Amino acid sequence: MKKNLFSGRLFMAITVVLVLSLSGCSKEIEDVGVADNGGSLKSGTLTAEVTRSGSTWTTRNGGTTVYTGTDMFAAVNAGIASLPAGRTSKGTVNIKNSGDSGSSGGAIKAINMQSYTILNFNGCTVNGNSGDDLIVPVQADRKTNIEVRNIVITGRVRYGIWFKGCTDMIISGCTINQTAGLGIRVDNSTAATRNLTINGTININGSKTHCIETYGLDGFSIGNVTVNNSTGCGLILNQSRNGTVGTVTGTGNNPGGGYATFRVANSNGPNVTCARVYSRNSGRGFFSVSGSNGTTVNTVDIANNTSHGIFLEDASNTRVNGGTVSGCNPNVQHVRTSNCITIVNGQTYTAANGRW
Repeated sequence: MKKNLFSGRLFMAITVVLVLSLSGCSKEIEDVGVADNGGSLKSGTLTAEVTRSGSTWTTRNGGTTVYTGTDMFAAVNAGIASLPAGRTSKGTVNIKNSGDSGSSGGAIKAINMQSYTILNFNGCTVNGNSGDDLIVPVQADRKTNIEVRNIVITGRVRYGIWFKGCTDMIISGCTINQTAGLGIRVDNSTAATRNLTINGTININGSKTHCIETYGLDGFSIGNVTVNNSTGCGLILNQSRNGTVGTVTGTGNNPGGGYATFRVANSNGPNVTCARVYSRNSGRGFFSVSGSNGTTVNTVDIANNTSHGIFLEDASNTRVNGGTVSGCNPNVQHVRTSNCITIVNGQTYTAANGRW
């Protein structure tokens, strides 16, 4: 009996040790990632890293290499795919080197974000060199809790960053110097979109349409942005509501044309405020049009634009609370407006139709 009892206890002890050991392996697998027999990652850590040596890109998650090849976009997409599936905390892909897009292959080519993902480019550059307008350095469609940090975009792109039908989006530390396309676009083309934050140092230059555009966005906090030398607007808000904008600084946005450094359009609003508009040598300074309502600009510093300094057309409940406008043609104009107040150099303009 004693021998049998001892054997039973020994068996139970061995069983407990095995269970604890297997639990530890499971935790390790969950944390560091493991490859199956085919080499694909079954479960990764919340951090992946993308590096380049010569022309070869390598993506690692934990101790596992998930991509080796010559395509930057494929390397970053592999890093995104290596993050744990079904996560409810953000995983991060750190991009440590600059690179080119490569050929589009005749279709939209993009780094495609997944929900609960941070792409940190660490100041590295993505250069669009496909030779066509089919490159989108960062794209997301119907995703949530996504974040792009510290990216530099150059070259020929369709959109620098394109979020459609997404929620809870953050863009911080973004520089775009492009030779084609639109800088940042956030729209509701595939689903409702809400809650955008743009902060940090934002510089966009050379857009062949608008530098920053939103459409159908509910809820936003856009900080100080510098938007120069576009053929369209510096910042344009379309059909967007419930948000704030810091200082919009723009030079050379559509000179000789009808776009503006800051424009609200297509039934934009209500509940939109902008701290300051600084505009030089553009088409217009601040322009509210096509049924937009409920926008307040606290102060303006607008000079030497080829058309209006401030133009309120078919707008309502719109206010410019102060500032200076000079050297524009004309400086201020109201057309088909209601409940609009413009204060420039201490003088208040409230006429429904007029030119000063």
